[in-house]
Amino acid sequence: MTEFVKYTEGGFRCLNVFSPLILLTLLGVESTTALADTWKGSIRTKVQTDNRYDKDGDYTGESWGQLFYDNPELQLKARISLLGRLSTDIYRKKQQIYQSYLEKDFKSLPLVVRAGRFEKSDNLGLYLLDGGQATYRFNGRPLTVEVYAGRPLRVDHVRSVFGNYVAGAEAIMSLTPEWTFGKGWAHINNLDLRAGFQTAQRDLTEVTDDVLVSQGVDINGDVIEQQQAGSSQVSTISTYRLNGAARLAGHLLGRDKPMETFIKGSYAMDKNQLENAFVESWWDVVKNVRLRSYYEAYRPKQRFVTFRDRFYSAYALGEQEVWRGSVEQRWNDKLRYSVGTQYANRDKGYAGFGFNGGVNYALAPSVNLSGTLDYLELSSGENAKSLYMSGAHALNAKIHYSLNLSLREENKSLYGQNLAKGIETEWQYMFQNDLVFAFKASYIDNSKINNEYLGALQLTYYFDRFQASQP
Repeated sequence: MTEFVKYTEGGFRCLNVFSPLILLTLLGVESTTALADTWKGSIRTKVQTDNRYDKDGDYTGESWGQLFYDNPELQLKARISLLGRLSTDIYRKKQQIYQSYLEKDFKSLPLVVRAGRFEKSDNLGLYLLDGGQATYRFNGRPLTVEVYAGRPLRVDHVRSVFGNYVAGAEAIMSLTPEWTFGKGWAHINNLDLRAGFQTAQRDLTEVTDDVLVSQGVDINGDVIEQQQAGSSQVSTISTYRLNGAARLAGHLLGRDKPMETFIKGSYAMDKNQLENAFVESWWDVVKNVRLRSYYEAYRPKQRFVTFRDRFYSAYALGEQEVWRGSVEQRWNDKLRYSVGTQYANRDKGYAGFGFNGGVNYALAPSVNLSGTLDYLELSSGENAKSLYMSGAHALNAKIHYSLNLSLREENKSLYGQNLAKGIETEWQYMFQNDLVFAFKASYIDNSKINNEYLGALQLTYYFDRFQASQP
């Protein structure tokens, strides 16, 4: 199904030849049947300049093409996504097939089979899978079983990382139990459960001396920005994980007090430790007042994050635990606000407390304003204070724009005191229903480290071919 072709440069180094087969299949379906089907897709062209990877700046141009096919009568779906990119940064140059898969629904079984290259999201993060997936739904029962296997390909900002293989199975169950506890003080009316097993394998390169060379891959499959040169040894690492998630919803201390809790986590059997634990709960304790609790223990996968997250003090690259608690109130139909506290524990042994607050105001049906205040201080003496403000306005049906302002004062052991002032704006203009122009620019002025900028122009064309069902 998939042929791998190695290239000398970074980026995706495989070519999925399943795409021509998909095109031939779709052309065959189109030419030999009169069944109702739908074609739709888009072509997106973008030019961008930024200095995120090179302080002197890079220039990048890219084109994305996407095609979706759906034939309800044949129960057949397909998707093809192509990417072409040129850049002064050699690691961003690539021409590749991003997604290419066929999906067939065998309703009589009932079984859905997908094969090719497609996106998948689980405890490994968001990645591409060159392989297959089968989903079986039990008739008359709220149970679904999914199995998958293939070769994983992570999508990173600079490089994309292969694993040797990944395989797993999951069971998903949705229940409406209508459970009542005590004398009606708690009631559960929705319960979703997910449990599964996953195994993955990747190669790890270990080095011993102090000379820095180009990027490599660590045991988690993430890009190492700098690694040591000299003697190296390649070993194969296999991981085994148990994954689980649960969502329950109902009422607590009264039918007029809804609540919901979501729990997710993975247990690494090879490391004998819990990874990526996540718990979030909310409860409407009185009318228009919501209590919210959020806990996460995780290891961020991306070096570069969104403009907003750059100014969020709880963010760090290493392993960490974060807990946030807040009280949110809807004052009226236009105004909402929240106040809360937070705790962070970093992998370096540092821990600290802070607070956060936010407000959201709908100035008009087409104008929304928001602000966030955040403070965190660690036991190491490091601290950060952040103020983030955002506004969005739809001038009319064709024009929409947003403006984000931020101010952050931080004291880091790595580079000392730094004051960062940032601005970001984004505009969208719809020439026609199928043609949209977008402009985005951001600039961050730092007092201690290099300033950062980004500017991008984008033009997107949408196309549809829809054929109504025949009577």
